[in-house]
Amino acid sequence: MAKWFLFGLYIIVTIYLAYLGKRKTKSLKSYAVGDGNMNPWIVAIALAASMTSTATFIINPGIVYAFGFSAIMGYGISAGLGLFLGIIILSKGFRKIGWRSDTLTVPQWMGTRYNDKRFTLIYAAVNLLLIAMVVLIAYGSAMLIDYTLGISAFFPKFHFEITLIFVILFVFTYISFGGTYAHAYTNTVQGALMFVIAIVLIASGIPYFKVGLLSTLAAENPVLANVVNPQSLFFRNIFEVFIANFLVGFALTVQPHFLIKSMYVKDDKAVNKYLTIAVLMGIVFSFVLLLGLFARAKFGPQFLANVDTVAAIYIVRTFTPLVGVIISIAILAAAMSTLDGILVALSAIIANDFFLVLNENRLKDYTSEERLTLALKVGRYSLIGLAIITLALGLGQHYYKQFSVAIFAQTWIYALFNATFIPLLFGMFVKNVNKWWVLSASGLSITIHLIFRYCKLSLLTNADWVNPGLTAAYGLIASLVLMGVFYLLAYLRRAKAS
Repeated sequence: MAKWFLFGLYIIVTIYLAYLGKRKTKSLKSYAVGDGNMNPWIVAIALAASMTSTATFIINPGIVYAFGFSAIMGYGISAGLGLFLGIIILSKGFRKIGWRSDTLTVPQWMGTRYNDKRFTLIYAAVNLLLIAMVVLIAYGSAMLIDYTLGISAFFPKFHFEITLIFVILFVFTYISFGGTYAHAYTNTVQGALMFVIAIVLIASGIPYFKVGLLSTLAAENPVLANVVNPQSLFFRNIFEVFIANFLVGFALTVQPHFLIKSMYVKDDKAVNKYLTIAVLMGIVFSFVLLLGLFARAKFGPQFLANVDTVAAIYIVRTFTPLVGVIISIAILAAAMSTLDGILVALSAIIANDFFLVLNENRLKDYTSEERLTLALKVGRYSLIGLAIITLALGLGQHYYKQFSVAIFAQTWIYALFNATFIPLLFGMFVKNVNKWWVLSASGLSITIHLIFRYCKLSLLTNADWVNPGLTAAYGLIASLVLMGVFYLLAYLRRAKAS
């Protein structure tokens, strides 16, 4: 009974915070970025929570469980370092231009920076790929609730499907009310819970460290204790473990719900403050990946058939029922904290970058306030369509997934940053950049990623196409090389002309 009480309390608190957010959401701007004067501590916790999500607490520990210490080095060290550096460097660059143009979304920033509304529409379409992360989070959250509350006891046949529907209805509904304020307020509570539970989960591995965690893993299979695991899908060589994951981590920063937070606060000093706090919290959250090693030492290889369940099973079997429920609720909070941030970003993009741009002529007789009010309604109603898509894709993953739902999510999230990394990077730090060069490099990057991912081409090993991080890294490197070629040719033309 206690677990249902605690779960219900979490829902009530979240709905109340969303109600507070609704009271402050008066326009599309307040829905998308707040009033531009938010407390840096709130923004920091929201960002740290958004960077963490279900992937860190539920899905990725399963991959660590499957492949061992190499996954810690790849996801925890290399990708983590790339992400933290990227969030510091790119957030400041994004704000510098976004603040001057009163930017509400990343695609709007693109259109403003390159003085072309077609860029807004192109990158608005690309950013819709973020729905893949929504699916991953909803899927992981549903699985966690299903295991923790024992939903199968009430619905033996369709317990996961019913739980998935509940998760989608819950979070999509409360975000439609409050937008950014609901996201920020709920994340403050969720992030604080996550921080405490992260410490508890990390501490649960102390007994394994005492007996020698890596030696225990090596006794089962020596590659589980190595920096590189040639038997894995994702960490087979130094390039995959360190270079590809670092590039992927750095590029992940361009996700719209990360960068747009630089517009939540009033000045650069506040940006520095929230970035410092968020990175420190993020480092602590990264250590939760160790859960996968603890689970492998505890259970052995018995759950390799469905690694997505490993973290939930570890929690249920390691802690008392009451503590397990508290931990599960905190992890659910982690999931919701990222999910609501993504939904705010996606619905704002649909409203601001599709609806307002495509209907500019039709709405020319409307006042600015009337246009924004109408767009706010469109953004909120768009969540209905996004919920239906999430449910369909989530059920598809449940019945037909390949190894882990993480592969599906990574493939399409990485496609997003393959397309947006070059235009954001060069738009921030190169004063006079040719927009057609940028668009060409962007197209090359995403094309290479998807061709290698789905056409099963191989350059370095016999199965490179399995790892979305590797194919994404190929795309990023190719796009950077292409930009270098463009600049070299331009330099040679100028030298010849002179």
